[in-house]
Amino acid sequence: MKARLAVIGLSLLALVAVQGAAASAPSNPPGRLVDIGGRRLHLNCQGQGGPTVILEAGGGAFSIDWALAQPRIAAFTRVCAYDRAGMAWSDPGPADDTVEQVASDLHRLMAKAHIAPPYVIAGQSIGGVFARAYQRRYPAEVAGLVLVDSTHEDGVSVQVDSKAASLRSLTAEQLRIAETPSGPRPKPNPPTVVEEPYDRLPPRLQQLRLALTAAYFEAGYAHRNDPPPVESSLESWRREFVALHDIAAADPHPLGDLPLVVITRGRRADFPEKKRQQQDLARLSRNSRYVVATESDHEVQLYQPELVAQAVRDVVDAVRGRRPLAGAATGSDK
Repeated sequence: MKARLAVIGLSLLALVAVQGAAASAPSNPPGRLVDIGGRRLHLNCQGQGGPTVILEAGGGAFSIDWALAQPRIAAFTRVCAYDRAGMAWSDPGPADDTVEQVASDLHRLMAKAHIAPPYVIAGQSIGGVFARAYQRRYPAEVAGLVLVDSTHEDGVSVQVDSKAASLRSLTAEQLRIAETPSGPRPKPNPPTVVEEPYDRLPPRLQQLRLALTAAYFEAGYAHRNDPPPVESSLESWRREFVALHDIAAADPHPLGDLPLVVITRGRRADFPEKKRQQQDLARLSRNSRYVVATESDHEVQLYQPELVAQAVRDVVDAVRGRRPLAGAATGSDK
């Protein structure tokens, strides 16, 4: 029976291929383009001081989506938002949004921009997985984490033969079959009006986001009927989900005492599995705090940017003072 692929638990934008989006992005990026070795990534840093905070956007999202939270963080330390390969002004890479490329690109970006560790990484949605993946590969460089309604390793499901299955539970072959196009895919229609929560951005950025989104959709349509690449982003995510699950199963607190704040949305969150997954994330460290953003949906950094900034500040203060995170639960509390 032919499998049909549908990804559940991520934004619609995250389902569109992200090859070549930078080619038609609007000019005049707010930050600078940094050559990481034959291609460039867009990096926008504000503020002074350390540790440097890195903002990792969600799937199909852009550095400008942090525009409400970033200035608040810049008031107390240097904070850098960037666009992953193929997003907004960043050049595409060989395998955009694979975990391996994202971690390697970010590592090279920080080195080429001469921004030394340690870093506090704040990741939203799938950006939380990328933040954890970076910490797993470069543990000495990461001093703290803030996970903003982050994707959990069991939080992405794939619809195969009309049944939802956790991406982590699939084999590589099952996923390859599910990703194979079964026929022509229609051209998606990008939004023409700014919808919630992006209407909270300043008017100029609202229009900029519409343009970036249109470029993103167009790039995905250009590859709409391509066979799946040898290294697809979903296959990379599947492997990372398996690795993160196995690490957490072997050690109840694999992050040790790393300062960690987990923020979960308060709206559309009234189902037990979501709460369990977010609490699982908070248990990754003995030195963590779990926060419910009562007025927020998924994009907490747009609904309650002050809450995200405060969480980052608490982690930064813990790193600077080499002390436990304020309000952190103990291991026995978890």
